[in-house]
Amino acid sequence: MTSIVNSALAQWRSTPSGRRARRRGMSLVEVMVVIAIILTLMSVLAIGVWGIFGESQVDTTRLTMSKVSERIEIYQLRKKHPPSSADGLAAVFGNEKVPQDAWGHDFIYVSPGPGGRPYDLISLGADGKEGGTGTDEDLHWVDER
Repeated sequence: MTSIVNSALAQWRSTPSGRRARRRGMSLVEVMVVIAIILTLMSVLAIGVWGIFGESQVDTTRLTMSKVSERIEIYQLRKKHPPSSADGLAAVFGNEKVPQDAWGHDFIYVSPGPGGRPYDLISLGADGKEGGTGTDEDLHWVDER
């Protein structure tokens, strides 16, 4: 009887389902190590993507400033002078919506501009406050030209 049980057990172990039953699963420590590795890789990728996203917002703001500057130049050609600081960009765009920077802040228009320039267009950066570094740095159209 024992030999019949032993042969049945040996046959069961040789089948694919028997081999699967004998395999060892992953331990909790192994699962935690895999999760830690995945989280580390994801955080490195997220930091890289966030940096590129910040740079693209600065580039988008520069492009928008370029378009606003073109409209101011056209206004100057028609009226022979740039709009005053009091009139602001509303005089240039009329009934149209005045563009904003990539962070949703209004541009600051100053006329006359620094260094004898007719005007300056300013974006206060991501934080919307004067000064800052990186994406929080102020962008002056006078410097961008």
